[in-house]
Amino acid sequence: MPQHIETHEIRVFKAVYEHRGFKRAADKLFVTQSAVSQTIAGLERKLDTTLLERNPLKLTETGIRLLHYAEAVLGEEAQVWRDISNIKNGVLGSLLLATSSTVNALYGETLIMAFLEEAPLTRLKINVMPSRQINPGVEADLWELAFGPFQRTMPPHLTTIPLFSDDRRLVVSETHPLANEISAAPERALKEIPLVVSHLEDPDVCPAIDKLRDVFGTIWEVNDLSLRIDLIHSGRAMGFMDSQVMAAEPRCTSFRQVDGFSFSEIPLTYGLIHREGKLLSGGANRFIELCGAYDFSPANAP
Repeated sequence: MPQHIETHEIRVFKAVYEHRGFKRAADKLFVTQSAVSQTIAGLERKLDTTLLERNPLKLTETGIRLLHYAEAVLGEEAQVWRDISNIKNGVLGSLLLATSSTVNALYGETLIMAFLEEAPLTRLKINVMPSRQINPGVEADLWELAFGPFQRTMPPHLTTIPLFSDDRRLVVSETHPLANEISAAPERALKEIPLVVSHLEDPDVCPAIDKLRDVFGTIWEVNDLSLRIDLIHSGRAMGFMDSQVMAAEPRCTSFRQVDGFSFSEIPLTYGLIHREGKLLSGGANRFIELCGAYDFSPANAP
């Protein structure tokens, strides 16, 4: 019955060949020459063959075959150690990240490029989605880390890391046919102007949604931020837009705030979200460190 070849045996065998002798191999491995000789003799008995011709030292045909095996095994072992070290340091591994469309538009490219400069071999999966879908996804372990606005009341089992503040404003384009009527009769105007949003909760989950539906005659759910901007810019709808987005996006220069409602301006805190007590990957920890060191002031936005 074939016997198992131990890793330390092939390491000794390879060292004898590479260093052209038992004494030099022993010095390299920090063992005695006798220990090296006994290991080689035991390996030859196990394989029932001669691996090395002595005086001068030379590999036999079976020794050449074992050397190829040794190089493959020890090379794979060294690679595993490198991979483990890289995973622990966030250089190699995975990052499963969810971001809101606003975060993606403002900082997505900058942050991901900076992250890949430090960890270029990380396996990335990035989901851009409506902010209301982020918390349920983190709770369900669909992604280990998320970057988006915090809800007014966050689930207690989610950990939050605040990064910057902004305000979300109800806006309409100056080109909208009813733009001037909004100030005079806002409640009537809102019934005639569609509201475009990224996502609405089910009223059974969030009863306040019914109140929003009562205020606006029509609500459009559009996941894509750029398309929402186009719809407002074209004068077809009004919508909610973050101040930083409006400052960075030329299409928003015609937008003006619709005042007079409790939801006309909503303060927001943006940051990172993950499950409390969850053991995060090296990639996630590296991304948290990167975001913590980044300057999110409005002056640094695109």
